[in-house]
Amino acid sequence: MKFMNIPLAALTCTAVLGSSNASADLTVTSGNATLKAFGLIDTGLVAVTHTGDGHQIKTDTTDGILSASGLGLGGSYDFGSGFKAIVNLQASFSPSRLQIPTNHELFSRNAYAGLESPWGTFTLGKQWDFNDDWFFGTVFKGGYNTGAIFKFSEFDAISELYRNTVKYTSPEISGLQVGAMYGLNDYRKLEQAGSMYSLGVKYTSGPLMVGLTHNHEEDTGVDENYTGNRYLLTTLGSSYNWGWINGRLGLTYADISGPAKLQSIGAMSARKAYAVEVGVDYPFTSAFTGSANVIYRDNTTLSNQTLMYRLSGEYKISKPLSLTANLAYLHNQGGATESFVNTHADFVGGGYPNQNQMSTAVGVRYRF
Repeated sequence: MKFMNIPLAALTCTAVLGSSNASADLTVTSGNATLKAFGLIDTGLVAVTHTGDGHQIKTDTTDGILSASGLGLGGSYDFGSGFKAIVNLQASFSPSRLQIPTNHELFSRNAYAGLESPWGTFTLGKQWDFNDDWFFGTVFKGGYNTGAIFKFSEFDAISELYRNTVKYTSPEISGLQVGAMYGLNDYRKLEQAGSMYSLGVKYTSGPLMVGLTHNHEEDTGVDENYTGNRYLLTTLGSSYNWGWINGRLGLTYADISGPAKLQSIGAMSARKAYAVEVGVDYPFTSAFTGSANVIYRDNTTLSNQTLMYRLSGEYKISKPLSLTANLAYLHNQGGATESFVNTHADFVGGGYPNQNQMSTAVGVRYRF
């Protein structure tokens, strides 16, 4: 292929380093081929109460205060007439510890190749579901240990990567977009496997966005101990921007039929639960935006509830660089065991029954 035989002399490399009005960018082009490097560093310090045996305060470096850190490469080859070959390879890492994940994966996040066409985009590989594509950051916010809804034990699939997937996303027509994704069993990762499919529809009109997704995961026989149990997650997300303030509302319902080996959640007994997140984003100045969020979780099978309040802010020093802060409070009742940071307890959710936790984090973000 032409893309694989590009003479070095033909490469054009453009690098724009971060300044007060520009972000770092590295793009290599040759004819119809383009390759771009990009990334996000989100790191800082966090203090969390009621950790360990339930009485300690844990203060440590942390990553992903507002979103996960990662590095990536994206490429495309334009065939003309609206057709493009595309590739996206991303790896997560811990800036505070200069470590990469220990799961032996070179690209631990998005890793796919595909084709863009006038009729939609087809991709193959390891990919996020439509919950993450459409709702994370626009409806649901927060980092993994600082107050995100997907940290709750029944709702991990609100932001989840799936291996061995084929995915179709339609073009947006009169504001309407649909998508479908199917994932095979992951035989290489026996402790979390299972097949899955995800369906979604989204409508955008000016300041309004509303979408509906449905995820279906099933333990379908990776080994002789498969259960056939299923995990169903249905999510409705919406946002509306009035210009001076942005409002967000998300509702999600989980139905777990029993313990299973799945790509998202861990094994747990049969249960049903729902969660609601309400949030607003207010730009106090051109440089500073603050967000306020309330999340309520109710496990209707076990009759336990969790309530979470979260305040977060981002102050942009320059286009690529900003300061971040996050304050979150979690309250369990009815025997709920959810947590920001796992304790020594061996309960689903990582916490002790009816414990509270408060998480305070400050840090920096750098985008390129």
